[in-house]
Amino acid sequence: MRPLAALLFGVATLSTYATDRIVEEFGISPTYPSIATAVAAAVDGDRIVVKNRAGNIPWIENITVDKSLQFLSYADNSLFVVQGNYSIVPAAGREVTIIGMHNTAGGIQAASGTSPVRGTRVRVLGSFFVNGSVQLASQYYDVDVVGSTLQNGTVGIHYGNVIGNDIDGSNISDEAISVTPTVGGFPLDTCAIVGNKLTGRVGYEGIFVSTQHQVVHIRNNYVRHGWMGIEVYAGNTSSVQNLIWNNTITAYTGNFTTYGINLANTSPGSIWEVMNNAVVRTWNGDNRGINKDSGNNGQINVYYNHVASDMSVHISTGFTFQGNNTINQPITLNVDGSFASAPGAVDGGNPAPPFYDLDLTTGDAGAYGGSYTLTNFHPLHTGAARVYMSGHPFNVRQGSTLRVRATAYDR
Repeated sequence: MRPLAALLFGVATLSTYATDRIVEEFGISPTYPSIATAVAAAVDGDRIVVKNRAGNIPWIENITVDKSLQFLSYADNSLFVVQGNYSIVPAAGREVTIIGMHNTAGGIQAASGTSPVRGTRVRVLGSFFVNGSVQLASQYYDVDVVGSTLQNGTVGIHYGNVIGNDIDGSNISDEAISVTPTVGGFPLDTCAIVGNKLTGRVGYEGIFVSTQHQVVHIRNNYVRHGWMGIEVYAGNTSSVQNLIWNNTITAYTGNFTTYGINLANTSPGSIWEVMNNAVVRTWNGDNRGINKDSGNNGQINVYYNHVASDMSVHISTGFTFQGNNTINQPITLNVDGSFASAPGAVDGGNPAPPFYDLDLTTGDAGAYGGSYTLTNFHPLHTGAARVYMSGHPFNVRQGSTLRVRATAYDR
């Protein structure tokens, strides 16, 4: 085997002339007495470093961010405590990074303004929202939401990635995760919705994606829902595979028909690979496992999935290819979404070596199977530095140097 060359890309690259603006209670120069005054004094590339107030009382401010800034905690391995909405003003080349925010009542939202499509980069990393959402569903923003907890909130974006979060949207009238870009015209890249634990509200999707402008990877998510666990529309028309792999999906409640995975209105020329998923029934109503809805014009391959035996309808007919699925086995889950009992799904994923579990046994179906297992992303808030995603060849063979790209942050 040839030697490994690893490329590590951190998110904390700073300008040589960046300034740390320290915020502390009753601060006098050179510190600042509020986050707003630090932001007002800052220039592009500066860091807003926040000391918590005595007793961790929140900094209660609504902040408009109209510069390229980073926000992070003064104390190592800790979160900075705030209350309020952070509104990001779009502008060409603007980059806003928030690392380790603990927001007791408020979220991240779009402000008025314009930029080129995806011209404003926003990263929300390792943060904790008690009662607030990350809603940047606009063509101007390219957004990564990573390793964060939303106790009562949702994530809505047009472009970017949602990786390794714990999202409870059960009381919010919106999809727990939605990705709905509207403008193309740039080279295809990948939208990763990977390694999330989430709960959706009755009447809304857990994950909803409608895009022709990105390749979609929906992998290793644990989805609890009250209507549709994962619903996808459209798909790129360049015949690049979109992946719905290794998700565990359960209808925990409902008041009408529920669907584990629903595919509708897929684009001509699109390809959807639905593989290694585990779909479970816990609600006693009308449950559908993997459903082919109306308007599908893409190629949809459905294989090595495991749908619990007590579903009303297990897997629709009429997919381009379907095989090696099981519909005659009971599946029960532990609280964390791991299998309590799933004889068909354990070692029941695609048996090809690239899909093996980390212990190099045949891959399990569901969120804990394969090399992107959910245990790679949870628990959250465990330390300062974190590699949260890597891209690498799944078949390692003799030949040229293996190149691995990893994405990380350090607060």
